Amino acid sequence: MRSEILLADDEVTFRETLAKVLREEGMAVTAVGDGMDAINAIMKQPYAVAILDIQMPGADGIKVLREIMKIRPEVRVIMITAYGTVEMAVEAIKLGACDYVMKPVMFEDILTKIRQHLRYLQLREENQELKRELSGKFDIGQIIGQTSAMQQVFEMIRKVARTKSNVLITGQSGTGKELVAHAIHSLGDRNGRRFVAINCSAIPETLLESELFGHKKGSFTSAVQDKKGLFESASDGTLFLDEIGYMPMTCQVKLLRAVEHRQIMPVGSTEPIDIDLRLIAATNRDLAEEIKRERFREDLYYRMNVVGIHLPRLRDRKEDIPLLVEHFIKKYNLEMGKQCVGVSDECLRLLMSYEWKGNIRELQNVIERAVIFAENDVIETCDIGLIGSGTIGLSEKTENLQAAVKAYEREQIYRVLNKYDWNKTEAAKVLGVGLSSLYRKIDELEIKNSP
Repeated sequence: MRSEILLADDEVTFRETLAKVLREEGMAVTAVGDGMDAINAIMKQPYAVAILDIQMPGADGIKVLREIMKIRPEVRVIMITAYGTVEMAVEAIKLGACDYVMKPVMFEDILTKIRQHLRYLQLREENQELKRELSGKFDIGQIIGQTSAMQQVFEMIRKVARTKSNVLITGQSGTGKELVAHAIHSLGDRNGRRFVAINCSAIPETLLESELFGHKKGSFTSAVQDKKGLFESASDGTLFLDEIGYMPMTCQVKLLRAVEHRQIMPVGSTEPIDIDLRLIAATNRDLAEEIKRERFREDLYYRMNVVGIHLPRLRDRKEDIPLLVEHFIKKYNLEMGKQCVGVSDECLRLLMSYEWKGNIRELQNVIERAVIFAENDVIETCDIGLIGSGTIGLSEKTENLQAAVKAYEREQIYRVLNKYDWNKTEAAKVLGVGLSSLYRKIDELEIKNSP
């Protein structure tokens, strides 16, 4: 949550001293001595709290307040008033200010008020995020499958959902591990609480510990204020550690403590914090092999793998492909306003015979593209490959679906990378893949930062 403060007061000594106090508390402060400067500042960037003296040159505090309420009504405004202007402070409250302080100002009093307003904003932000999560509450029907392998997965989900046991989900990239984690959370006793996910392979080793466990102000150079980690953010809910096999050994030690003792220690702190949450992890790596190579702790593996759920590769459950195709066509019909009714027999045969190294995610991408370019209400083989712009179309240069899909993947990844100036972290988020998966695709498809 942001903690930027706008301070507007024409008394130089007071303004500079209060700004220094706030900065020492880890807050970012913009300090101005003129009402018009305050209005210009609020137009340029959002602030969490604005502190306004009622009497200022350029524009008085009431005028600045009116402008703030028009431009950024979410800002919490505290008015500074002298004894003879209390009536104006009351008027300011009616106009939208949240609080006022009397001169001479006691710094501890104004600090207390600012902390209260920042806490209010934090709670409001968390509440809005929770509402967004609950509005898109997971439906187990999103996991498609009728094969015996998938029926076993469904049964495991139902049995483990209402327990407190740690769960380790294994399977190749694109098999739907996060969907299973969502299903366990949704069907369990914590389904009204937060589901927090982190991809351990996408966070640099130097930042992962802070992201998970939080840090105290001053624990390292850029730690200008206390930060709550994801373990605390997921309190009473579920924390999903995706690609746990990529977690560095230093973090594994602290994770083991969290799992065993249900306590975490923020970076730079000596006081443990009790935690109560559901822990689910997933990996596409062979953790037994990682243990042999001393890259994953054996004791952590057994703590996390209380219940193991393995997701089969798509090529090992090809009987589910027609159901998945139907599901994705309905999904993209709805999103795009299209009316595709299905795929041709020839197209389905090709889809059934393809190797699907990218699993369900790859099939989803292919169907999305096909719905976009289908000319008729039935998807044909020619709709699967994109003609032109460096991609091979099935109807012209090849009848091999694997080559066509690879070409499409190459173009899609290259386009997204270009759009985000080759920022691979942002591109991976947009493409819906892990950062490590994106790097592998770039190498595999020989994608270079040139046409």
